[in-house]
Amino acid sequence: MASKYEPLKEYLKSRDKSEQALKLSFDEIERIIGQSLPYTARVDRPWWANTRASYHAIRWLDAGWKVDKVDLLGTSVIFSRIDGNKVSKTTQVRYENLRRFFQNAPSQQEQMAITFDDLAKIVGGKLPDTAFSDRTWWANTRSSPQGKSWTKAGWKIEDVFLNARIVTFRKKGDNPVKNIPQFIKRLLDNPEHVICPAPRIVAGWIRFCKRTGWYFQAVVLYEKSGFSTSSLTENECADVDEDYAVCKRELNRYKEAVN
Repeated sequence: MASKYEPLKEYLKSRDKSEQALKLSFDEIERIIGQSLPYTARVDRPWWANTRASYHAIRWLDAGWKVDKVDLLGTSVIFSRIDGNKVSKTTQVRYENLRRFFQNAPSQQEQMAITFDDLAKIVGGKLPDTAFSDRTWWANTRSSPQGKSWTKAGWKIEDVFLNARIVTFRKKGDNPVKNIPQFIKRLLDNPEHVICPAPRIVAGWIRFCKRTGWYFQAVVLYEKSGFSTSSLTENECADVDEDYAVCKRELNRYKEAVN
């Protein structure tokens, strides 16, 4: 089935080759696609991240454009041509420094909390203004030089705190087959001394449990781990609630047989 964002892709592809930047209001985008944008698009900058993992962003990326800036208050977005924004040699060197920093991190370290000032020292220059105001700059995507630096080194951004100017990174490669049973055992045996992982990690674990038939583990994660959806997007909340509901229903099937 064709994506509802396919018309946006075709619209961007049709723009004159000399046009390097394009500002569209949310209303204009809605007219192009012929329907409303989701609520998340109007309140959550990460929805506009340039990542091929989202079914809408892949449309503008395939058209040769990327999101440069999102103005949620002004309800507009600025797209720029990917080919027209080649990374300078200076920028390449800076983010190569960042890649090496993550690559040389101690093997036992799973998480880092780094201030924006410290990141500037690592790259050897100031961070762009966009990094201080637009969450999409911090997307875990290889389509941007900064995102490529940490993802290529095996790390991903866990959360960004723009006001505090701190970003947390976590090493990729979480092994749910190993980590979920270990966490569940610690949680049920000694819950007072267990710290719940980041909400997105737990949400991912719950989805993994649903897919593998670990219904009991999913229910425990959702109900007993201290899991909170307050930092998740609307779509992420809906997904994890649905995953939990499926696991809860499957876990309770035996009650029907007993009755």
